[in-house]
Amino acid sequence: MPRRIKKKSRSFWAPLADDFKRRLAGADNRLRRKIIKVSLWVIGILFLHSVITGTYGFPRIIRLELERRSLIEANRQLTADLIEADRIRQLLKSDPTYIEYIARTRYKMVRPDETIYRFRGQY
Repeated sequence: MPRRIKKKSRSFWAPLADDFKRRLAGADNRLRRKIIKVSLWVIGILFLHSVITGTYGFPRIIRLELERRSLIEANRQLTADLIEADRIRQLLKSDPTYIEYIARTRYKMVRPDETIYRFRGQY
């Protein structure tokens, strides 16, 4: 029995590609320059599109930089608050005059047999 040889399958676009290659090979330099110019414009437009809207585009980089700066500032503020809270904790542990100051100003406490004078408009 004779051996069957499988035909090579050609794609749907193969005739167009062959025709394009033949036309390009026989074309003058003006057509080649035009094709190169158009392809460079397309590549440039795609590059600009990716720079503007892509994952690593300029707007996203600027937004992330602003977010980073705001987080650094929030971290500084929280660190300052933590240091202040630690200072107040140490004062509350060791300084009786500070405890008396807090009791008198914040909680309006008085000592026994002490008279407090209040002026109008003040508490």
